Amino acid sequence: MDIPSRPCSPSEASRHASLHALMNCIIKEIAIPDGLVEYQWPDNYQGLPSRYIDIPLHVSWSEELSLLVLVDRKSAIGSQYYCSDVYVKSPRDHVWHSPDFDTLVVMLLDNCRVNETSETGSINSELSGQVSQSRQVMEDVLRHASLHQDFRPLQDYARSEQGLLFGHPNHPTPKARQWPNLDNAHRHAPELGGETALHQFEVPRDGLCVETNRIGASQALAQVADQSHRQSAEYAVISMHPVQAELFRRDERVAALLRDGVIRDLGATGLIARPTASMRTWYIKDHDYFIKGSLNVRITNCVRKNAWYELESTLVVDRIMHHLVQRDDPALAGLCVAREPATLYWAPSEAKGETHTWFREQTGIILRENFCRDQGASRCLLTATLFARDAQLSPLVMPFLGNGDSQEMPDESLILDWFRDYLAVLIQPVLALFFRHGIVMEPHLQNCVLIHDQGRPCQVLLRDFEGVKLTEDKGIDWLAGEGNLHPRVRQSLTYSREQGWNRIAYCLFINHLSEAILALSWQRPALSDALWELVREELVQVREQLDIETPELDALLDGQPIPCKTNFKLRLMAEADRKAQYVQLPSPWCREVAHV
Repeated sequence: MDIPSRPCSPSEASRHASLHALMNCIIKEIAIPDGLVEYQWPDNYQGLPSRYIDIPLHVSWSEELSLLVLVDRKSAIGSQYYCSDVYVKSPRDHVWHSPDFDTLVVMLLDNCRVNETSETGSINSELSGQVSQSRQVMEDVLRHASLHQDFRPLQDYARSEQGLLFGHPNHPTPKARQWPNLDNAHRHAPELGGETALHQFEVPRDGLCVETNRIGASQALAQVADQSHRQSAEYAVISMHPVQAELFRRDERVAALLRDGVIRDLGATGLIARPTASMRTWYIKDHDYFIKGSLNVRITNCVRKNAWYELESTLVVDRIMHHLVQRDDPALAGLCVAREPATLYWAPSEAKGETHTWFREQTGIILRENFCRDQGASRCLLTATLFARDAQLSPLVMPFLGNGDSQEMPDESLILDWFRDYLAVLIQPVLALFFRHGIVMEPHLQNCVLIHDQGRPCQVLLRDFEGVKLTEDKGIDWLAGEGNLHPRVRQSLTYSREQGWNRIAYCLFINHLSEAILALSWQRPALSDALWELVREELVQVREQLDIETPELDALLDGQPIPCKTNFKLRLMAEADRKAQYVQLPSPWCREVAHV
């Protein structure tokens, strides 16, 4: 069965979106780097669809398996729309055929050409199940959306955070969530559009650690939880994700503290908050801060807990960013960041070693500035949702540019003008931080927020200090005034210059801009060339304005390859995200589109 035309059911849409994400990984991480892609029909095309208006993408996946799927363009970096199901054929087959989704996933994994081995020397046997579980989550989300006619993810900030239906488009399991065996844990998924009261615990002030920049400890505590529930000034109230609270209570050490009355379980008495796309960061309307707590659940690649060294490094990065914003650096005139001026955790005062670390990471909280207070929630949109697709698989950005009209395509000139403005507020701050200050931010789609004025780009806000790194050649100088920084914290903050550039280039060009261009060239694949040319023009202009040597940028503009993170290989080997490697993709200016 070919990919359905509009309208399509939640089952069909989730299957196609999952297939799209998986094929993106396969094409970008293995097929293009290993030279396995051919844009031509095979000699034997018996069983293949006869949609000759589309382009055949043929992959020699292994000696035992060939793949063919129809696409809308020839892309140097593997950024295209898939117009059919995936067809497979072994040397023994006389006819191409399209297996069902789960069978296809198993076939692909069984015939993997990945040469790397994990620490255990084996391939992740759970990956196929995680891919299927991710697809099922998509279907459940789509069914929920179909029952709620007010689903308008680009209306305001909160809706954009909760409107990311399909997740990371370059990840094999974009909606995988290994929820614990708890009643209704899944109801806290942001895509369900709900809000809930945070779970609260009362803890002794003895054992509570509150560290801040520019705000007081009492102010931080008031932002974290409702302190009116405490018995006396000798206690404090902390909050948790409801699922995290249940996991916390189940631990024997916590259960003993509850039985002995050392801590009190206050239940769902906290602030009414909305889970954002990250699952563990909570948005509270008109509140001064987002609350980023631990969530000891694997979401896509990682268990989303606040590691102890990340709690410490967050405040270091916050101080650096505060100094930068105060500086008179014209290259950073457009820099807009969400600062994170406070962290806290609680551990029993007698806890030592691993027990102390465990409590620290289970209760750890980071406060992030609520930029909607200054900018206006109606003017802020998560860029991951802006360039994502709706329940019928059409890009959300199209009606956004067309003032809400989903029937007419925006003029090409309007798209080009809008994208030119968008690039002007996105690219320079990211590259200025790296080249002038040795600071690596991760401008991927889920870390960026568009601030707009009736649709026109005004700023792109960068957020999430967890991923910020300092390069060994220049950025590390920012740590000179940090005193006795723990070696693990210093290590977590430090990248080689090559690592830093790889991360920025992947996040900016592959994760972010290639998806933006794909969405903006919907049903107009030839427009992609002009959009990539605008990127190049902006990069040339930024290089001149930086007034510093930019060898990595020079190489990119000269046509050198661009790094791409290997999300598929990472999950295939069941490795932690910090062990991600990069492959090289051709320059996006190597004739990005050749539509026939």
